[in-house]
Amino acid sequence: MNARAGIEGTLSFQILAIDATVADVRLKSSRGTGIDRMLAGRPVAEALSLVPMLFSLCGTAQGVAAARACEAAAGIVPAGAQQAARELLVLGEMVASHAWQLAIEWPRLLEEAPDPGILLGIRRAVAALPRTLYPAGDWTRPGGGALKPDASALDGPLEHIAGAVEALVGAGFAEIRDGDDLARWSRRAGTTAARLIGRVMADDMAGFGRSGIANLPDLPDRWFADRLSGDPDFSMAPDIDGGPAETGALGRVSGTPLMAGLIRRFGNGLLPRFAARLVDLAGLPSRMRDAAGRLEPARPAPPEAAQGASGSGAGSAETARGRLAHWIALNRGVVTAYRSVAPNEWNFHPRGAFVRGVVGLPADDGLRQRVDLLIAALDPCVPCHVMMEERAGA
Repeated sequence: MNARAGIEGTLSFQILAIDATVADVRLKSSRGTGIDRMLAGRPVAEALSLVPMLFSLCGTAQGVAAARACEAAAGIVPAGAQQAARELLVLGEMVASHAWQLAIEWPRLLEEAPDPGILLGIRRAVAALPRTLYPAGDWTRPGGGALKPDASALDGPLEHIAGAVEALVGAGFAEIRDGDDLARWSRRAGTTAARLIGRVMADDMAGFGRSGIANLPDLPDRWFADRLSGDPDFSMAPDIDGGPAETGALGRVSGTPLMAGLIRRFGNGLLPRFAARLVDLAGLPSRMRDAAGRLEPARPAPPEAAQGASGSGAGSAETARGRLAHWIALNRGVVTAYRSVAPNEWNFHPRGAFVRGVVGLPADDGLRQRVDLLIAALDPCVPCHVMMEERAGA
């Protein structure tokens, strides 16, 4: 097994039905079991350059969270332009992650052909962003690298991303204000996204998987520092005030008129979760333009700022799937301990959103199909395996 596979791992679901009712769901995750061993003992600059390469998904957000953790440990405060550049990179990665779902995963759920061409175009545009900001490729540097934004080179990728997002989501989505608007849009937009929304609404699955699990609030990085440093098990089974939480697009956009109405009717069921992804994705191009407008050249932070640092701290970043946090401990510029917690561990917690959303439901012929939709809506970042077992009651 290579290093990346060992860190990213897999996720398995064992669903037990007794007397035609889901009685238990057992989750087994092997994600995130090697990053501490991989990074411990390395100089901080080497560790930070390695982090993005260890993850095939969300590598940019992982790198940004790692850099922020190091800065917290070393007492470094990056300039505003450096923060804007990182935000732009993370938002671009979020577009690519959402686009994978709409272009590849959602067609699979509908038994339609995928659209790899539009995804490839988005990925190329997103891949071009670091070069337009950090020609030296030093964006993981604590305090920020040599930031030299090229406005003319940046404009092309941003324009492509905006057009591709509209093509994936469908025209008219920005005007939707309530569930009736959403239903009408799903019938006329002609995109895979619209067809999936229409299917969830037509097949009476809008509230499937609702669990009552609260959204993870916007917690400060020091909150994650306290938990990750104090409890080695927090990385694999995080909680807030003794209970699980859900993180992702649903929490980020819950205050919009459309989402507020859907959540009132269907809680955190399938329709609100899928619609939230579209609302989130549709808003990303303008957020990227806003971040680009705050760019300006900035010199790289001096290397000695982190090379001799001792201390510990946490940093976080948003991903399409939700909030990601890293914690690092340094001794004279060398990593002595490292932990992280990803959206997977929140959303697929043993007592979390997926489990609570499935236990107690009828185990009928359509259960497996609805379970696949729920897994896709929560969007794990690792390969999944689903096993279903049926038993008669005692």
